[in-house]
Amino acid sequence: EKGHLDVLKWLRAQDPPCPWDEMTCSAAAGRGHLEVLKFLVDAGCPWDVTAVTAASSEGHLETVKWLVSQGAPWSEYGETCTAAAGGGHNGVLAFLIEAGCPPDPFGGTCASAAMR
Repeated sequence: EKGHLDVLKWLRAQDPPCPWDEMTCSAAAGRGHLEVLKFLVDAGCPWDVTAVTAASSEGHLETVKWLVSQGAPWSEYGETCTAAAGGGHNGVLAFLIEAGCPPDPFGGTCASAAMR
C-alpha cells in the first residue's frame, strides 16, 4: 500500500520467493508507485489492462505515460478512458486519447465524466 520497494525486494529474495501476479503491478500503478512498478516490470512480474486502468483512475499521469511507453495494454472496450474520465483526470484522459486508447463505444466514458 505504501510502496515499500525494499520490503518487496526482500520478499522476492526469500526461498521460495513471495508470489506475485498482475494484481501486484496494478496495485503499484494505482498508487502511483512508479519506482516499485519499474522494479516489478524489470523483474518479470506480469501485468494486464488493470495496471494502466488503475493508474488512470487515480490520475497518475507519469505512471500512465511510463506504462504506455513500455507497451502495457489498455482496455480495448473503453474501461481505461472511462476510469480517467470518472476520476476527473482530464490530463490523463487527453494523453490516453492522443495515444490511441479507445473511449467506451457505448457512451460510458462520457457518462462517467457527466457523473463526476
